[in-house]
Amino acid sequence: MSLLNAICRETFSRTTFARIPEPALVMSGDETVRDYTGCGEAGGALYGPYLYNAMQIAARIRPGARVVDLGCGSGQLLNLVAGWNPDACFTGVDLSQDMLSEARSRASAGRLANVTYVNGDFSGLKGFESCAYDAVISSMALHHLPDEAALARTFRSVDRVLKPGGAVYLMDFGRLRSVDAVKIFVSKVRRSETEMLAMDYHASLLAAFSHADFSREAFRFRPNETTLYRTAISPLVVVVATRPTEGLPASTQVRFREAFARLSPQRKAEFRQLKWFLRFGGLSIST
Repeated sequence: MSLLNAICRETFSRTTFARIPEPALVMSGDETVRDYTGCGEAGGALYGPYLYNAMQIAARIRPGARVVDLGCGSGQLLNLVAGWNPDACFTGVDLSQDMLSEARSRASAGRLANVTYVNGDFSGLKGFESCAYDAVISSMALHHLPDEAALARTFRSVDRVLKPGGAVYLMDFGRLRSVDAVKIFVSKVRRSETEMLAMDYHASLLAAFSHADFSREAFRFRPNETTLYRTAISPLVVVVATRPTEGLPASTQVRFREAFARLSPQRKAEFRQLKWFLRFGGLSIST
């Protein structure tokens, strides 16, 4: 009933509330890193979306590809993708040294030789070569940018480092139209997750860029190659992506099914909900 209530409020809302940037643009500190990382472990609240994104990313990566992850955080998604795609080379970039230390530690523990983590501002990608990368990816990081100018700068930087015809998969929250809908979604998370996660989710939804913001930048950024997708009815999640370039290897599908089978019924339901709401918005996935 709470989801139906949120849908109704989004459907009939005529205005969009003003964006409120994240109170802390860089995630740091032992407790923050620990909580955020825990959410991305198997069974955590973020693991289902990571599985979804890993499948979408794998469908856009060729063997030998050089890939950049914007706002990689503690590397939970990137390490997953790197493990599934051992013939590609990955670089994660993030401003938080604490998050990067955790990412490197986990990559080392997983014996991942094809992933590197660097400290930097992904809106500028300073030090990254132009036209040198086969793919650029990101998951739930763009809303940490301070303003629309930084979002525009990020898309220009991606365009600069990406090879002609390169692949893109950028997922983030989209700004809801109704503050009441934000409260409903946050209350749903609060019932099953930690208070810190609920607070972070609330701040993220308030800091999300609007669908119009993403549409404007996607139109400027390789308009003949990328498509802007959003969850059906309301832009809770938005994705800027190129079309898949490769069929998913059988080994990747096996790994996905094994990981999905270990999810709890609640996490499986959340995964399917994300999958179908994006499918109704035009973005499909083969699992």
